[in-house]
Amino acid sequence: MRKIITVVILFTGIFLSIWTMALERTSLAICGDGGGWPPYHFEKERKVIGYDIDVLEAIFLPLGLTITVDLPPWQRCLRETKLGRYDIALSAAYSEERDKDYILTDYYYTLQPSYVYSSITYPEGLPIQTAQDLDYLRTCGLQGYNYTGFGVDDSKVRKNGRTFDQVVKMLEANRCDVFLARHEILAGFKASEGIDHLANGLKSVSIPGISGDKFHMLISRSIPDGLELKSIFDQHIKQLRVSGELDRIIGKYIE
Repeated sequence: MRKIITVVILFTGIFLSIWTMALERTSLAICGDGGGWPPYHFEKERKVIGYDIDVLEAIFLPLGLTITVDLPPWQRCLRETKLGRYDIALSAAYSEERDKDYILTDYYYTLQPSYVYSSITYPEGLPIQTAQDLDYLRTCGLQGYNYTGFGVDDSKVRKNGRTFDQVVKMLEANRCDVFLARHEILAGFKASEGIDHLANGLKSVSIPGISGDKFHMLISRSIPDGLELKSIFDQHIKQLRVSGELDRIIGKYIE
């Protein structure tokens, strides 16, 4: 057994050295959603923390890479990652356009697509039987977000809000019938920042027939080592998932 462990450590060290040499870099420039995406990434006491950052550090710090994270508006984050000013954009759902514009990593968490409505406006709830039923409502969302994984027609979503605070106000002002969100993110705001986006009679309901939405990191196609970064990330994320480390990391932020 001791020999086996020694061999594993030796080969792990060799692979780490090869990856470090292949990358020929000492740092990664990362961006996320400036509106906050807790518990995955958010700012606290002037520092960006969260599940995303812990995952990146678990993978890349042992390779000797430092990580810097900015939270500009999400659309700027996407644009500048596409141009190569950032190496990686955090927490992105799949779309054909993104698959074309960026190198998508393996998924590293899933979220449940939901819709939020006002029980004051609709005390009996809404007759939503399928995701397509939402296409006939005034459905709101956040600027730059992709809602394809919600099972809706993304082109019909009114993406006028920059933050959840704004879409909540739009809903309360009866400018929307519903807004789209992932339930875990709303719970993350409450757990990490004490912000309850489901106050004043707002209700979150899972969209019928839609399973968890997979999230990826977006690696810039404008950097020379993008495929190497993807290879490193994908191999490590499988190990972290099997070992239960991903569950431990997210457990630091929410139950």
